[in-house]
Amino acid sequence: MKRIWLFFGWISNESEVSLSSAKNIIKHFDYKKYQLILIYRHKNGLFYIVKDINTLHKKKLLHISDFKKTFDIAFPITHGKYGEDWSLQGIFSTQKIKYCWCHVLSSALCMDKSLFKHFLSWHTIPQTKFMDIDFQLMNDIWITLKVQEAKKNLSLPLYVKPANSWSSVGISKISTYNQLNAAIKEANKHDSKILIEEWLISPREIEIAILGNKELKISEPGELVLAKDFYDYDDKYKNNTTMVHIPAKLSAKNKKYIIALAQKTYKLCDCSGFARIDFFIANNTIYLNEINTLPGFTDISMFPMLMMHQGMTYKKLINTIISLAY
Repeated sequence: MKRIWLFFGWISNESEVSLSSAKNIIKHFDYKKYQLILIYRHKNGLFYIVKDINTLHKKKLLHISDFKKTFDIAFPITHGKYGEDWSLQGIFSTQKIKYCWCHVLSSALCMDKSLFKHFLSWHTIPQTKFMDIDFQLMNDIWITLKVQEAKKNLSLPLYVKPANSWSSVGISKISTYNQLNAAIKEANKHDSKILIEEWLISPREIEIAILGNKELKISEPGELVLAKDFYDYDDKYKNNTTMVHIPAKLSAKNKKYIIALAQKTYKLCDCSGFARIDFFIANNTIYLNEINTLPGFTDISMFPMLMMHQGMTYKKLINTIISLAY
């Protein structure tokens, strides 16, 4: 029986989401087919083996050098920076361990929203206008000029967000340019690189789930109908106020276009395993928003809901993801 090690927790600002996703995977895991071992990464950066996700204080230290001899396949559900970017895959790759996920380059590309949007531009993928500020590379004068450029070239309202963070952490929506500096400061708490992008008025939010390496299983598009105009962290993971329509009500033409664009972008970014691709529709125009290479597995997460609409059970979804490890 193969040993599957579920990695959760983490040192990012999204460790709570990781914990919720892990609980769902534990609940639906196929214990007849695989042995599940829980690996918790504490905020101190160290890895621990735990027997119960509800008693994390009872743990045994696990050294990276022992990874290879103690498990067969890694199943990470470590959302956010340092868990979703490329860091963990780098450890697995150097240890020659199979894992269920996009590999280093594609994860790093898709995690960095700024780099990802520049990449989309090179391939003429439709998206909203944006600018970025890198506090590590720019001095104060350059940053001031960038802010002035944003006020001149980007139309309100704007979203200001950390380039390397998920789950709406550190994101601000601003309706006046006077709010821009405060929003940049808030985003900078979570990352040194900041993305400023135009926001669409009352856009439809469409999401697609993709599963596979060479041969892809692509879901029907689903739609999030927001209770308010900003889908923040609490709406995603706590309040459960957002309505979900699966499948989304789309014309045959738009549905075909969105699925084709999702598949094209997944392949362009060299994704593997599984991912969720998000779109906006506004003013009869479709925009690609982002790829989430490690989507949530909570009770209200879209990725498993989209795949279950395709006829997969939660258990079958988990088994399929494990089978795609390499």
